[in-house]
Amino acid sequence: MFPGRFQPFHKGHYSAIMQLLEEYDEIVIGIGSAQEGYTCRNPFTAGERWEMIYRIAKGNNLVGKIWPIPLPDINMPLTWTAYILSLSPRVEAIASGNPQTLYLFEWLGYRTKKIKLLEPTKYHGTRIRNIMVSGSDEWRELVPPEVTEYIDEIKGVERVRRLCLDEHTQH
Repeated sequence: MFPGRFQPFHKGHYSAIMQLLEEYDEIVIGIGSAQEGYTCRNPFTAGERWEMIYRIAKGNNLVGKIWPIPLPDINMPLTWTAYILSLSPRVEAIASGNPQTLYLFEWLGYRTKKIKLLEPTKYHGTRIRNIMVSGSDEWRELVPPEVTEYIDEIKGVERVRRLCLDEHTQH
């Protein structure tokens, strides 16, 4: 299982999935914070993030190899581990670039895999959303073409700008 928020799904996430597919036949992609959407930090809904991932799967012959599932948050880290495992098909290991996530699953006795992150300062959801807010098109180079197309279809940049600018003017 590879849990993440994928706000939005970017080339760093794609690189991680391709690394994992070298070792595993199938990957469960846990779409975290699934209850969130339409906020500056989590502008895309779980369904929208699922669709981004599915379009990547279709466009790259990965249907049947990656399995996106929504994972709502609960703010109790140890309980969260059992909770997300209960929502997922059985998995051999947990993969993440997040040390806390890996530590939680190691503590439970699960096999973990540290993902070698592709340029994490460049491919980072917060940075991509900030670029969207700035009005620059540079974000398009940071996400797969399927995601660019989808974000354009749902007017995602306008949503991110509106949500984040509204949030910043309220404080």
